[in-house]
Amino acid sequence: MKGISRRTRACAAVAGLAIFASAASAQAQTRPEKVGDGIPTGQMSVQMFNYGSFIQHGLRTSFGPELPMSAVSAACVAPEGQQTGGGAVNPANTAACHAERLEALFAFLQKKGVTSIELFSHSGFPGLTDATANQNYRKLLEKYGLRAAGWHGTMQTTVNQAWRDRVQQAKWLGADSLGTGGYGSPGIGTYANTLQTAQNLNALGKYSVEAGVGPVYVHNHTAEFDTKYMHNGSMKSAVEILAELTDPRYVFFELDVFWSSDAFDDETGTATATIINSMPTRIKMLHIKDGINVANRASATDSRAGQPRATGTGVVDFRPIFAAAKNRVQYYHQEHDGGNMADAGVSFTNLKGINTASVPALSSFPAGPAAAPANSTNAFKVNVSNTGDKPLAITTASIVGDNAADFTIANNGCLNQTLAAGTLATETAPAAPRGTCEVTVNYKATANLKSSVAYLQFNSNADDATEKVLLTGQTTSAYVADGTVGGSVAASLALNLGPAPTFGAFVPGLARNYDINMPVKVLSTAGDAKLTVSDADTVNTGKLVNGAFALAQPLQVNGKPLSAPVDAITYTGPTAGTEDATLALRQSIGANDALRTGTYAKTLTFTLSTTTP
Repeated sequence: MKGISRRTRACAAVAGLAIFASAASAQAQTRPEKVGDGIPTGQMSVQMFNYGSFIQHGLRTSFGPELPMSAVSAACVAPEGQQTGGGAVNPANTAACHAERLEALFAFLQKKGVTSIELFSHSGFPGLTDATANQNYRKLLEKYGLRAAGWHGTMQTTVNQAWRDRVQQAKWLGADSLGTGGYGSPGIGTYANTLQTAQNLNALGKYSVEAGVGPVYVHNHTAEFDTKYMHNGSMKSAVEILAELTDPRYVFFELDVFWSSDAFDDETGTATATIINSMPTRIKMLHIKDGINVANRASATDSRAGQPRATGTGVVDFRPIFAAAKNRVQYYHQEHDGGNMADAGVSFTNLKGINTASVPALSSFPAGPAAAPANSTNAFKVNVSNTGDKPLAITTASIVGDNAADFTIANNGCLNQTLAAGTLATETAPAAPRGTCEVTVNYKATANLKSSVAYLQFNSNADDATEKVLLTGQTTSAYVADGTVGGSVAASLALNLGPAPTFGAFVPGLARNYDINMPVKVLSTAGDAKLTVSDADTVNTGKLVNGAFALAQPLQVNGKPLSAPVDAITYTGPTAGTEDATLALRQSIGANDALRTGTYAKTLTFTLSTTTP
């Protein structure tokens, strides 16, 4: 009976999946006109705040058709009727389930064409000073083709230890900027606070950039546009004041396009596009969010009345926004306050880049060497990949910025390279990796305790906003200087042959080889040298002679007959002349060779020569 029961459950599960697939195909999603061609491929990101409840609780209502409950183990799906507050303890709210649902989420994001995430401190997020946990989180991101594009977290008021720790954590995670879900501290509640906030942001951003992470950024709702103060003789919003007072090198703006549309009661997208056009170099990120009630207001002084919805199902027209953002905005973070996984699937499908937004994307991380003494040369590598879905053609690279002179390109492995677009595995084809290339950069600053900041600027067919890579370097209190100390070596070639060798007595009528080793010492300061043995006798060349008589067979030197000059020893570099080299001499006597009484001998010429003195 147990076997029958298991079989029945298995059949029911298969039938359920078949019905679900049929229902999904019957309700194919139609792409709304208001999203246009969508987000440029390779630049679509997501704010992790969307998924905090899913990661922590795993409620059944938080799953969706494209990330169903079957994507995680049964133990990591909350029981039927489980709520986030009060009631019974949720057995799926465990560290192991947080990790399992996080990985399932990353796999879902990869499948939907998302290439980066905006970090948020969800359940299971690594601790501030836990290097291993943060590095493992980054490895999990990389496993699914993702990177950390910014981070909503706590913005300090000064560069204190907490800020230094957060910057270090960002480096472990691979984040390229640090932000907040608001406008920082002390905020924009008064004009004085607004001025102080700008000053604080500049200091925090300067530290973050010089530490090799990237700038800091702020995020709007409606209040930042509603709040206005008299500033330099004009009534201006908090956004405008901060844009004037913050340093573009250290601070940029993340524009939430739904709340900006809500602030200006605008469904057409033109008000938000106007903001982007008025700040063409300051807005590097967008929060892509849709909703309803944008044209309404909570009160005469509070414009916030909008209610978020899945992107494409609300009233915002994104076409003017995307047009203004082209070549200006690097990351487009999808966000839906209160949405679930089904809503996310709808948003990503509507936002996936098509037609003019189906493009390559250049992706890289901030790079720089470890701190080193001033005036020393330190090489490091900048790795580049194509996160888009079209080939990325890179034509040039140069170094720009305040401290560009401290950096040089040592080897440009990306020059005139075309990087392929990566693809996920399908039922019929394996995955194809993203194309990559590498640039080697040297850092050399001559001042002690200097923080150098520059950018590696690429020229390619990708969006302009993706083509700059932060380069940083720091020198210590030490200083390195090159000084020349040396002496000269006169050209020398010398040969020491030692005593004349002898074979002893030759025995007539007996075939035999007579062998002897002749030691020589060679001194050479040349780049190469060659010892040649030759016989100047033109009558009995290479043969030992006894008066008018000569041996029948020539002398052999290192296995070669001396009937012609023999290159006996070759040197590929200088020699000290203190070690013996050996010339192997052989005289062969045949059984029928006639021998004359007396001494057979020959004066040979030993020539030491070089082609590179």
